[in-house]
Amino acid sequence: MYRAYFVDDEPLVLEELVNNPLFAENGYQAVGSSIDAVKAVKEIRKLNPDVVFTDLKMPDCSGVDMMEQLRETGADCAFIVISAFPEFAEQRRFFLLGGFDYLLKPVSDDNLQQLLSRLAGKLAGKKMAGALSPETPSPELNKIVAYMREDVAGQHTLESICEKLQVNRAHASRLFANHLATTFTAYLTKLRMEEAARLLKETQKDIKEIAVLCGFGDYFYFCRVFRKQHSCTPTEFREGTK
Repeated sequence: MYRAYFVDDEPLVLEELVNNPLFAENGYQAVGSSIDAVKAVKEIRKLNPDVVFTDLKMPDCSGVDMMEQLRETGADCAFIVISAFPEFAEQRRFFLLGGFDYLLKPVSDDNLQQLLSRLAGKLAGKKMAGALSPETPSPELNKIVAYMREDVAGQHTLESICEKLQVNRAHASRLFANHLATTFTAYLTKLRMEEAARLLKETQKDIKEIAVLCGFGDYFYFCRVFRKQHSCTPTEFREGTK
C-alpha cells in the first residue's frame, strides 16, 4: 500500500478526509495526520510517506510553505493540495515545486477517485525506478535472478531454471526465502510487473503487446495482476507517468 500523510487545520475536515474509504480501496494507508503544519513537517520527515495531502491556508505555515521546507531537506514524496482558495500565485508556486495536483474544495468522490488512480500510477513508477539491486551474498541466487531478468517472458519454472543452471531445486527455493524473503513465483511476477511498468512508461507499445512481452498470454489476467501489484490499471499507470 502507498503511505499517506494528511494535514488540515480543521479537525473535522481532517477526520473526514483521513476516513474516506476511497483511500483504502485504492491502496493508500494513512500513516499520520496533523492539524498543525509546523508539527506535520517534523512528522513527515520522520515517517517519509509516499504522498502528503494538505490544506493550503493554515496558521503559521501554508501548505505550499510546508512543501517548500520539506523539499529543501530532500523530501521527494508527492504533494496534493486540497483548498477552497483558487489562488493562481500559490498554484504556480506549488507546481514549480513539483506538486502533483491541486484540488478545490469541496472535492467530489469522482474527482478524488480519478486523482488517486493517476497518483497510484506515478507512485508505482517511482517505486519501480527506485528498486534495489537484486545482488545477494549467494552467487547461485544471483545467477538465477540474472537468468530470469534476461527473459521475463519465458515460461519459466523453478525446476526448469535449476535444471538448466545445475542448481538444486530445494536449495534454490531456500535461497529465495532466505535472501529475498519471497518465492520463485512471486519474484518472477515482480520482475514481469517491473518490466511492464518500464514498457508502459518508456514506450508507446499497445498494452496487449506489453502483456505478451512480459510473459502473459491472457491479457485480462495480466491486467488483474498489474492492478494487484500497483493498485491501478496499466492504462492509469501510463497516464500517471506522462
